[in-house]
Amino acid sequence: MALLQVDFKSSSLQRRVRINVILPVETRESPAPFQTLYLLHGIFGDANSWLLNSGVARYAEEKQLCLVMPDGENGFYIDHPDYYNLFSTYVGQELVQVTRRMFPLSDRREGTFIGGFSMGGYGALRTGLKYPDTFGAICALSSALVLDQYAKGGDHGPANGAYMRAMFGDGDVLHSDLNPVWLVRSLLEQGKPLPQLYLACGEQDFLLDANRQLDLELTALGIGHTFRTSEGAHDWDFWDQECRYLIRSWLPTGAACQSAAEEIR
Repeated sequence: MALLQVDFKSSSLQRRVRINVILPVETRESPAPFQTLYLLHGIFGDANSWLLNSGVARYAEEKQLCLVMPDGENGFYIDHPDYYNLFSTYVGQELVQVTRRMFPLSDRREGTFIGGFSMGGYGALRTGLKYPDTFGAICALSSALVLDQYAKGGDHGPANGAYMRAMFGDGDVLHSDLNPVWLVRSLLEQGKPLPQLYLACGEQDFLLDANRQLDLELTALGIGHTFRTSEGAHDWDFWDQECRYLIRSWLPTGAACQSAAEEIR
């Protein structure tokens, strides 16, 4: 397994950025490009969060899956043009394009996945649904689905009101592409295929109700998806457990690579 730290100039963010990349090169058995999971961290985290707090590198190596872990700062992976912080564009477009040029990664939707926890869970949902032609699967753990409460002027969990306004603005956030459910409805209206959806939240997590509400809304819209709850709080014990399961048992790893290998032969 190779761990690479890469610095490059991002046109979306107008500065140099760092990403961590896991490539299971020693155990590679196929000439096909690597399937790739882009993993987003939570608030107050950085590009090292997944590596320092979970066994994700080992799980990825078992499945010969590439991991790309960017730094999203505390920006909810939303475009904020006034500050040159186009994090949605960066993750959903530029990062995928740059890493595909750098490494032997699948350029297929079926071989490209996005996931995250907390703020990164929201970021994975929104980014994956905003760029459904790029990502074939979304893995959202303990997603910070705070828009309903923000729109109602209610409690924001650990975030204060000023921060939430800076992130989401003062507009009708529920009827915009900031809202994953709005994006789902938009894709349905356009007749576009949705990425596969994996949602999970701990039963002691303060975000459980919001994640259950998303599960209910997706069900009401007839969207097939996986939603798992189990013992756990908003912490790494839960996220590591779920990440191990989704990489080992849920992600559709193997199929896209096999198809590509057949084309090469």
